[in-house]
Amino acid sequence: MRSLREPTKRLLKSPAKSGPKKTELIVALDFPEGESALKVMRTCADLPVVWKIGSELFLAEGPDWVRERTKEGFRIFLDLKFHDIPNTVMKSAVQAASLGIEMFTLHLAGGPNMIRAVRDELEKKVTGKKEGKRPSSEARRPLILGVSVLTSFDQPTWDDVSFAVGGKTAKVADSVKRLVSQARYWGVDGVVCSPHEIKTVRAADPLLFTVVPGIRPKGAKAGDQARVMTPKEAATLGAGAIVCGRPVTESKTPKTVIEKILRELDTPVGMPVKES
Repeated sequence: MRSLREPTKRLLKSPAKSGPKKTELIVALDFPEGESALKVMRTCADLPVVWKIGSELFLAEGPDWVRERTKEGFRIFLDLKFHDIPNTVMKSAVQAASLGIEMFTLHLAGGPNMIRAVRDELEKKVTGKKEGKRPSSEARRPLILGVSVLTSFDQPTWDDVSFAVGGKTAKVADSVKRLVSQARYWGVDGVVCSPHEIKTVRAADPLLFTVVPGIRPKGAKAGDQARVMTPKEAATLGAGAIVCGRPVTESKTPKTVIEKILRELDTPVGMPVKES
């Protein structure tokens, strides 16, 4: 039996439908197995957090583990970054949606046919729109998030990749802008972008929901993230949600770290963050 209060399950909505809202906190569960992840989740069950499950944890524990977490009321972001032929990604997205998750990722580089196949099938399977059914208020598909340029890329590394693909180098910001400018028309609800690309994304399409990894509280190590920012800085720029992983999961007191980040997000610009 759980001694902690069950977390309230809330669905994030696309800004196109819900308008501006407070920046959400997503915690990346950077664990190789479920026991450690679940310990952190249950310790922090009373906090307004979305939990990100990536490839490592998903492959270790499988879809049933994810389904159990959503049944318990935990809000889940499945970050598997689908990228394959349209039919394969579409079927994968349907399986992901069946787990009760709130959002999932795919690569924008998969192109419009892949993304539209996913969007159309989820609308059909989850909301029944394509079958002429009246959508239920409870029948909500997960948010589709497009990945542009991974936050682990710095400019020199992206020069290598962009040259290999296109025969000439490209600025990270320019590549992000070109990808996201068409993203919503292809069918995504939002994009994953570096904190340093928030302005670029909002200029290209202000209706896109932005999920921003590469977040490190002041004083934390950057790790393998090349383009980082503090929670408050990203929120001030208009991030829809920020993602923070190892500063939380590697801490001996993860709840304290999460609470501090949440206080930072609640603190008005220019005001000091309360320590407790």
